[in-house]
Amino acid sequence: MRKFGKDIGLFSLFFIATLVAFGMVAQLHPRLENGLFAKPNSYGHTHLRITDFLESTKTRSTEIVHLGSSTCYRGIDTAPFADLDHPSFNLCSSSQTFFNSKHLLEWCVDKEIKPEVVTLDIYPGIWHLSGTESTRDLIVNHDHVNETVFQRMAWSSGDPFNGVLAAYFGLKRSFVSLQNLPGQTDDYRPGGFTFSIRDPFDELSCDTIRPHLSKMQSRALKSIRNICEEERIQLILINPPQLCEEVFEKPGVMEGLPWIEGNDWPLAKVDSLYYDDHHLRGVGAELYSEWLAGQVLALMD
Repeated sequence: MRKFGKDIGLFSLFFIATLVAFGMVAQLHPRLENGLFAKPNSYGHTHLRITDFLESTKTRSTEIVHLGSSTCYRGIDTAPFADLDHPSFNLCSSSQTFFNSKHLLEWCVDKEIKPEVVTLDIYPGIWHLSGTESTRDLIVNHDHVNETVFQRMAWSSGDPFNGVLAAYFGLKRSFVSLQNLPGQTDDYRPGGFTFSIRDPFDELSCDTIRPHLSKMQSRALKSIRNICEEERIQLILINPPQLCEEVFEKPGVMEGLPWIEGNDWPLAKVDSLYYDDHHLRGVGAELYSEWLAGQVLALMD
C-alpha cells in the first residue's frame, strides 16, 4: 500500500511537471498552444456569456435561469421576460448536455445566485452525447475556468484530456485573460441571447429520428431535479420548436415535471423562421420568446 501511494505521488509530480513544461513551451507562440492544447474561439459567445452572467447578477436579481444547448442560446431571447418584470438569463451554450447543465446549476448555487425558476431545454438530438464538446467549450473559452465547478466538470467528464485542458487554462487564465478572439457574424445580446443572422435554408428533408437518453445524461437530469428540490427552485422542461421533430417517449426521469412543448407555438412550422431543421433565426427566436415567456410565467408557482 505504501509503495502504491508513493507511485501515485511520483506520477502526480511527473504529470504536473510535464504539464508545466508543455505550458511553458506553448507560450512561445500561439500556434504551439493551439497545437498542444486547444484554440480558444468565440463561437457561441461563451466568452461573453459567462462574464456577463456574473456581472449582471451583481446589479440585479435573476429570477429565471435558462439552461440547455444551441436551440436555447439561439432560441430564447431574455428581453420578453424582462418586459414582463421577470428578469432572466440565458446560460445555455453549444451542445450543452444535462451533464453540463448540472454543473452550471451547481455553479449558480455555489455563487449564491439562486433563481426562482430554471428552464431546461431538453432538445432530444443531444440526449446521446457525452458532454465532452460542451465541457471543452466551457473550460477553454472564458476567463473563469479556474473556478472549482469548471475544474470538477472537466475531471468528471470521463475524458482525461479535458482534465489537462482544465489544469492548463485554469492556471493560465489566473494570470492572462482571454483576448484577440475572432469576431462572429451573429450578434450577442446582454442576457446571454445570441441573435442568429443567417438566411433561411434552401431545401429541407426530414428523417425519422428516435433519440435515446443515455444513462449518464439520465443521472445528470436526476441530479438537476434533486438540486432544484433541495434549493426550492422550480424546474420547467422545454422541448424547443423544430421543423423536423424527434420521435420519442418521455423518459421516466422527466415524468412529473412541468413541460412546455415548443412545437405548440403557433409559428413552429414556419420554415422561413429557421436556418436549419431545428435552429431558429434571430427573427424567429424573438417571436418564439414572446410566446415562451407567457408559457413560463403561467407555470410559475
